[in-house]
Amino acid sequence: MEFKVGNKIEDWSYTVKQKNLVDWSKFLKDPNPIHLNQSKVKELGLGNYCINQGPANIAYILNSINYNFPNSKILSLTNKLKGNVFSGDNINVKGKIIDLKNENNSILLTLLLKLDTQRAKSLVISIAKISLSKI
Repeated sequence: MEFKVGNKIEDWSYTVKQKNLVDWSKFLKDPNPIHLNQSKVKELGLGNYCINQGPANIAYILNSINYNFPNSKILSLTNKLKGNVFSGDNINVKGKIIDLKNENNSILLTLLLKLDTQRAKSLVISIAKISLSKI
């Protein structure tokens, strides 16, 4: 991959499964029924399917970074969660390089990443700063 401001990175895709929500609920100690009970989500008027946990959505952003830059070091990550991802959603994380600096033996990249689903665009918007070794 050539590193230039404006270059896109390869998309990373995944289908969210209900089992993922159950596993994340256990891991996060988050028994909120919107993650586990489809009827409760409907009753609350939040949609028709269980809602994915926010930290899981951010993990998809991290997966995209690792997929595109497997030997990178993440220096910082800021996220805006702008909507819900649901069980069964097909997510796609796309991104591009928005800044590049050469520093000593490292290349510092700033990435703009967006998580879309088949229902909505830019449900998560993230800015990541990563370091890549030149060696």
